[in-house]
Amino acid sequence: MNDNIFIDESFFLGTKKENENDYITALRGSFSEKQIGAIANYVEPVSSLSSIDTVVELFKNNSELNAVPVEEYDRVVGVIDRKTAAEATNTAWKRFTAKNAIDYTTRVSTILYAQDFIETSLQKVSEINRETNIIYFPVFNNRSFYGIVSLDSFLTRIAKIREQDLEKASIIQQGFLPNEAVVRQLPYKFYAWNKMANALGGDIYQIYKLSDTESLVCCFDISGKNVAASLLTIAVNSFFKTLEIYPPAENNHLKIIANLDTYLQKVIPLGNFITAAICYIDTAKGTCSIFNCGHTVIYCLYKEIQTAPNGKIAVIEPGLPPLGLGDIQSAFAAHEKKPYVFIPLHKNMHINLYTDGFSDMQNDDGIRFNDAHVKEFFIKLYNEKDDDVCSTIKETVTSWIQNAMIPDDITVIDIRFP
Repeated sequence: MNDNIFIDESFFLGTKKENENDYITALRGSFSEKQIGAIANYVEPVSSLSSIDTVVELFKNNSELNAVPVEEYDRVVGVIDRKTAAEATNTAWKRFTAKNAIDYTTRVSTILYAQDFIETSLQKVSEINRETNIIYFPVFNNRSFYGIVSLDSFLTRIAKIREQDLEKASIIQQGFLPNEAVVRQLPYKFYAWNKMANALGGDIYQIYKLSDTESLVCCFDISGKNVAASLLTIAVNSFFKTLEIYPPAENNHLKIIANLDTYLQKVIPLGNFITAAICYIDTAKGTCSIFNCGHTVIYCLYKEIQTAPNGKIAVIEPGLPPLGLGDIQSAFAAHEKKPYVFIPLHKNMHINLYTDGFSDMQNDDGIRFNDAHVKEFFIKLYNEKDDDVCSTIKETVTSWIQNAMIPDDITVIDIRFP
């Protein structure tokens, strides 16, 4: 044998294919999880002139393979799925009369590109599936074949992306709620428990300090549910965040509430509104003004001695319209008497706010918790230790709903004046 001759056996051993696979694998990492290139799988195309038996053998040797691209005149024109290949050779007569791969190929005229975004391409892919029952699609990168993607891969990835987006949005929404540092600075005790019916919700609460002794404690319930309602919570939260950065020249609680209503009227869609329970607390004067803007009733509980068997309970009904309708300022001006409840603060007094998801929650038998149970609950909660407030609320909700789903977001707030 001539020592000057070198034979490259890799041409026959498929190194070209291995290099191509490596190239596709490396290229896949350059696409974001929202692009088709991230979900397409590379499968070596078969020639249109290959026998269907060749395709059947490929499926036989690879249990994870569901479709094979078919190449005609050096371009992938469609696919053969596992079911089609099996049906084409499931009898002796069919095997005897078997034709070339192109005769069993599902041609796909629509071109998908690896850089296309999954969500924007889903409608096109879904329409093709409904019209032609095609479920596997060739994907190209520029003019080169890149891989195969299935309708199921589209749906699975979109579900994953949306779940991730909801998780991020939920974290952002929770981040707007008052943190422990804010709560610790209050001259009274504040406890809040919140549970959303979905990943995102329309219940929020806020604490805004006007001074060291004055603060607003607010509980809001947005009309609607899930994503739409959660977007409106951003509007409310943004209002208070702006106040923190740019405090008004006159830190007047009446003007703040009226301005919030005017602001929401401009930013929320027609037909939406926000109910609110707002407490303006002034510990220096020992007073609290309570504004019920179309919200659930507000409870004030008081015992002169914490351990006394009997005490007083006041129920504050809605006296103002919901926020976002632009009616608060005129409601303030129209009343000869104050359109809110003004109460003196006492030691051992509790003020309880909640959203209607608490009274509307149902058990396995479809029985509502209702207003009577809510009142009984707050009477019971009055005697609970500070450290047990949130756990008591959680236990009450969990034990009542049992295995049922909650129909609406739930927020319960307990304000205590020691």
